[in-house]
Amino acid sequence: MNGFRDWLNRLMIGRYGMDELNRFMLIAAAVVLLVNIFLSWWILRFIGVVLLILVYCRAFSRTIYKRQEENAKYLNFKSGIFGRRRRKKDEGKRILICPYCKGKLKVPVGAGRIKIRCPHCKAEFEETV
Repeated sequence: MNGFRDWLNRLMIGRYGMDELNRFMLIAAAVVLLVNIFLSWWILRFIGVVLLILVYCRAFSRTIYKRQEENAKYLNFKSGIFGRRRRKKDEGKRILICPYCKGKLKVPVGAGRIKIRCPHCKAEFEETV
């Protein structure tokens, strides 16, 4: 079994592998193929097989940069749907990070160049917002 693992590791050198988008497509393919067991529709079988082919093509791809871009687009889409919604009171505010303590600060947008005092470490710094 150890020989197979070594062979697989050598095979995957320089290839993309699995990511969040591949995992989602793999689960979607499994669900579609399970539903197809009960319905026996050729279109479901076709969609499931196409999803599996896409998963393996992405996993064995050598164009890593493009696969990372695809995954980033998927993650942005996913966070837009399932992410936290901006609160009404946070609109018109920008979050800054204190250069000294790395604490987060909310400041109004469009105020220009302002002097900010960090409430965490009491350090003062200037920032344009």
